[in-house]
Amino acid sequence: MIWHTAVLGPLRFMSKKLGSNEPWFTVAKHAWRFGVFGPSDYQSRTLIPAQVSRTLKGKEPKHSNGGSGKSDLRVSSGDWVEVKSFEEIFNTLNEEGKLRGLAFMKEMKQYCGRRFKVFKRLERIILETNGELRRIRLPTFLLEGAFCSGEAHGDCDRSCFCFWREDWLKPVSGPTNETNDSKE
Repeated sequence: MIWHTAVLGPLRFMSKKLGSNEPWFTVAKHAWRFGVFGPSDYQSRTLIPAQVSRTLKGKEPKHSNGGSGKSDLRVSSGDWVEVKSFEEIFNTLNEEGKLRGLAFMKEMKQYCGRRFKVFKRLERIILETNGELRRIRLPTFLLEGAFCSGEAHGDCDRSCFCFWREDWLKPVSGPTNETNDSKE
């Protein structure tokens, strides 16, 4: 089952008609989160409220849209970056698993801690749902060799680029022996 079309489409429609505080909406929302994040991440993201979780871990509250709200990563096409650890990325996400509107997908976890060459900075995308050309205002990057495997999206075979916020990356001088270069 493809969650984003089979579940989220009707959810968006029904939430506009009935409101998002209805019990059916809550159940469907949690079912979607469980499917995307898996059992352990679902528990830490959803069952333990974010404020309580941050208090227990002794962390400062995040920016209202997730993340710190500031980043000075200055990279361009061809530069090398390292994807931060999953824990570092997790700490930038809000309760919906997003950083300033961009979701961190389950398939992206396999790339944490690895080095990649920046393919390009994302400036515009076309939304497939309605064909709208949307401008990307916040620094978002495509990395060479970092593709979506489709496991959490009904085994989709499209191999789309993963979108990476600059808060999830750190600049490095170049590849190491363990990078994805030898696997490409």
